[in-house]
Amino acid sequence: MVRELLTTIRQAVHPGPVQLARLRSKDELRDAIVRSCKSPTIRELELFARYRSHPEDFFPGTPSDVILGLREDGTILGMARIKRLRRIAEKCSRRVADRLAGAINERARSLAQARAEQYGIPLAQLLSSKAEMAQDYDQAERIVSRTFRDGVLVFKPDDLRIDDGIGLKFVGTPEELVTMEAAIRSHPSVVAVQKEEHRGRYNDVNLLVDLRLPPVGVLVDQARDWDWDRHAGKGLSPTELALEFPSFVESGQDTFRAEVILTTHADLVESEFGFSIHEARILEQRAGVTYSGRIASNASFLIEYMLMLALSPTIEVPELPVKMWGRYLPDVYSMAVWKLFGITLGRDQIDHLVPWGLEDVTMASGHQA
Repeated sequence: MVRELLTTIRQAVHPGPVQLARLRSKDELRDAIVRSCKSPTIRELELFARYRSHPEDFFPGTPSDVILGLREDGTILGMARIKRLRRIAEKCSRRVADRLAGAINERARSLAQARAEQYGIPLAQLLSSKAEMAQDYDQAERIVSRTFRDGVLVFKPDDLRIDDGIGLKFVGTPEELVTMEAAIRSHPSVVAVQKEEHRGRYNDVNLLVDLRLPPVGVLVDQARDWDWDRHAGKGLSPTELALEFPSFVESGQDTFRAEVILTTHADLVESEFGFSIHEARILEQRAGVTYSGRIASNASFLIEYMLMLALSPTIEVPELPVKMWGRYLPDVYSMAVWKLFGITLGRDQIDHLVPWGLEDVTMASGHQA
């Protein structure tokens, strides 16, 4: 379905051939953007010179799995990418943080209110020290975390929805972008489109596109000739995968969502080299998160852990290595993921990784003492 949508958008503005290239890092993408710029503006020349002189300022080594599409003249038409598992987990964690921040702050306020009542004064007149406020917040966090253990607070699937697991970006003139959007809205498999425009330091048109999948029978027929041996080593045999695939497809939704970004070449350059570098915006999002305590950290790890479980040779785990209401060192997270892939550490290796005095806190089993 994504390929069909890509073809429809491309043909709306560029019926000619497209050269495809697979890129594995943002370094490769930025180099491709520089090469594609045939007549750079003064601003682009300045940014490209800065990139060549100080590449370390542009987040070198950032992994990114991108398929880049080039027109005949070498200019960029668009690109497609699938978001990395860690970024998906991080986005889910941010949704969790937004949901939890209000609950924790409300509980902390009620604790402060109780202290004010003890003194016989209104809350507005209560002067709390930094230590008291920190204690209120820590206690509030513990109370909220236990609601997970007791089954009081739960997350619905929509609370953890990620809209841009699959992302497409098209580059064109303002007129071409209008034509592309019309082609998306008229595509027979598109059932809904949500539009958001970003204007300011970062500019683009962001479309969340819901696509209807083909009937289950069609999907199953398309998979009959698949080479399931490619997926050997993931915990299930090729025979099991082929037998279970139809029921797996039947259990899924009949639509899926992709993010389509429409942008001009000038704004693409700014987003990779200028005022709105993508990685810098990610760091700003992380710094501006409403809540980053242990519950959010646990949620982020659990989401990433379950995604990694799907990729690993492990098909069952007796229990989750982390509880939403628990407290863990980062070592526990790492060891739990390594264990999914059959990597265990001996005692001498653990001693090199864990500070003295904490040897019994983090074990290869992923449990916390």
